[in-house]
Amino acid sequence: MKKLMVYLSLLSLVLIGCGGTKSDDPEALDNALVAFTSCVQGARWQEALEYVTPDEADEIGTSDGYEFKEEYMLAARRLPLSVLRKQGLEVDGKGRLVGIKAAMDEANERNKMSADQAKVGTNLKQMEDERIKRRIEQGQKILQEEEAAANQEQEEIVFSNKLTDEEKRKYGSTRDLQAPEELSETDEAVREAQEAFDGGAVGGEDEE
Repeated sequence: MKKLMVYLSLLSLVLIGCGGTKSDDPEALDNALVAFTSCVQGARWQEALEYVTPDEADEIGTSDGYEFKEEYMLAARRLPLSVLRKQGLEVDGKGRLVGIKAAMDEANERNKMSADQAKVGTNLKQMEDERIKRRIEQGQKILQEEEAAANQEQEEIVFSNKLTDEEKRKYGSTRDLQAPEELSETDEAVREAQEAFDGGAVGGEDEE
């Protein structure tokens, strides 16, 4: 009886040792990868953890062991079978994957770097858009200033054409000055009548 107990104890130790020993069996590795990938695609997370060594399963899975942690769910979905086969993974003596956590960590890091690069690209585009916007605004400001200056100059020209106080007393009008040849017939008649009146007044004084 004692010999049997000793034999069983030795056998259990051997099995435990074999379970923790890595295997380079390509077929066992491929079977584990196929099974793991199939479980991930079907969202059978608890079953997928069975194809991972206990230590890595504890880090990958949630505390209740029913699901993957969110970051590892995303990473597992990003790793198709063709990629996993190139990751240099191994299996232990029980055909469970060794190194799958490191592969998923690397996938998450690559995704983070891609996101950061995309963000930088977006920021550069925003900076370029803002630069173009500033140039357009500066151009519009220059045009507005030039237009305002032109309007001011036009106002000064119009103002300079207005009658002076002396001209107002002489012509009795505040309209714009006109060249002599542009006077209307009415204006000409008024001028002639004024001259005739002035001439008559002078003649009357001489007769006296």
